Amino acid sequence: MAKHSYVGVEIGNRRIKLAETKNQKLVRFASEDIPDDMVRSGEILQWEAMGDLLKDAVKKNGFSGKKGAVVVPDSIAYTRRTHMPAMSAAQLEYNLSYEFHDFITDDKDKYIYDYSMVGLIKDENDQVTEMDLLAVAVSKDIMDKYLRMFKRAGLKLVMAAPESRAIGNVCHRLNPEMSQGDFAILDLGSDATRVDIFSHGIYEVTRTIDTGCKSLAGVVADGMGIDPHIAEMHIRENREDILSNEACQDLYGRIAIDVMRAINYYTFENRDNNLETMYYCGGGSYIQPLVEEIRGTIQLELVPMSELAAGETGSAEALMNGPAAVGICWND
Repeated sequence: MAKHSYVGVEIGNRRIKLAETKNQKLVRFASEDIPDDMVRSGEILQWEAMGDLLKDAVKKNGFSGKKGAVVVPDSIAYTRRTHMPAMSAAQLEYNLSYEFHDFITDDKDKYIYDYSMVGLIKDENDQVTEMDLLAVAVSKDIMDKYLRMFKRAGLKLVMAAPESRAIGNVCHRLNPEMSQGDFAILDLGSDATRVDIFSHGIYEVTRTIDTGCKSLAGVVADGMGIDPHIAEMHIRENREDILSNEACQDLYGRIAIDVMRAINYYTFENRDNNLETMYYCGGGSYIQPLVEEIRGTIQLELVPMSELAAGETGSAEALMNGPAAVGICWND
């Protein structure tokens, strides 16, 4: 597998991110804007148009790989850590769907199920009694649409995994010590802010905060009486020091407090945790007042994901803007 070239694709609400790896090395990264109303809350609304956009992005940015890998948003994939009695692979394949009965109310046969083995639990006689699993379920219909979309773009879809798994791949590969440690990933996205928490290197839980950087454009637009798209330009260029505006500062504070609450809730429920570091990425990571507000509010060390890029030429931008697109290529 290491000899292959992959094009990893992460489709956000506002931007599509592409990463190409060859021999397990990142060789190319690009991102392109997505037109309004094409994606909502991680769900693609216009599949054929997205296929054309992906095709154009591949051609425009010189991607040469033909094997595609897609990041399935956690908003449309069910991921859970679970323990099951020891059983054969065939028995596990049959029983795995029942682990999602609290999440899936639709016909369970309409979903694809997969898992990765976290570990085996043994008794005093060294006999395996339980399996610690990270399980995932995703709609067959959704995966069929991804297959057709990639084919329309000239790519063969060969890999897919949830966003949390792709992020974990990045951390484990670039810093092997993280495969055993506790850490959090903060994604300062457009429509929402996400906190992914990993325990002993394994994905544990996601806390989603509905407020994202898009809300900042709304605050600026309301305050200045301008169109939200114009407000985004003011924010990107920090015209008239708009990022220091009192209304913006209030929004930073609300986001920071919600991030702190997410962390505090997890640490309260898991008293034996060793959570000390949070890595941040996403479009909001370039809004320094927001980052500094969060840094001053949480009781964790806040570190840019680009710091994981040591020795990986050209990957700093990718880790800040689309780490999951990179990590899905390392889903082996």
